[in-house]
Amino acid sequence: MYRLYFAPGSAAMAPQAVLEEIGAAYELLTVDVAARQHHGDAYRKLNPNGRIPVLLDGDFALFETAAICQYLAERHPEAGLMPSDGRQRALCLQWLTFMTNTPQVAFIDWFHPDWKFSDAAGQAALKAAADAELQRAFQVLEEGLPGGDTMLAGGFSLLDIYLTMLMRWSRFMARPMWHWPKLRRIAGATYPRPAFQRMMQRQGIAWADNWPG
Repeated sequence: MYRLYFAPGSAAMAPQAVLEEIGAAYELLTVDVAARQHHGDAYRKLNPNGRIPVLLDGDFALFETAAICQYLAERHPEAGLMPSDGRQRALCLQWLTFMTNTPQVAFIDWFHPDWKFSDAAGQAALKAAADAELQRAFQVLEEGLPGGDTMLAGGFSLLDIYLTMLMRWSRFMARPMWHWPKLRRIAGATYPRPAFQRMMQRQGIAWADNWPG
């Protein structure tokens, strides 16, 4: 049985939705963020960065959301969440790397400018810069995707789960991610899936109230 350390609405959303899609048995382990449990010695032995999530597969611990999603998809190829070879696999890796390295990083600055600046002016400047970077990243995705209701032309993949997680995070922005038609179409097809709905139910979270679809 897999074990997944999570906090509601965190980056654990994507790995948990992947676990639901593949139908694997797993246990959720709650990380008390308010009590800063993720910065305690026990958790940092699993993830020295003190970030959520962490996946346990027996005595094997894995951190980084994108790596966890890829590991699970490759361990369970029957679920078809990641192309096995060729250009579609290369594109899958490209967009997975882009989403974790660019918009996901910018979201951290947007939500937590206080992690880098103690003064209000510095925090406001960082949040504005993160917002601009996010808008640019959303445009890169919009222009680079083929259209349709999945990120890959070959069909549904872990990418669609990852993008939909990011879209939910954007719900408090002045211009949320769903203003980009292709991205909205993908999330609109992904979040109603039974696996994604089960993930949200188990985490105790809801979809965006201001979603226009």
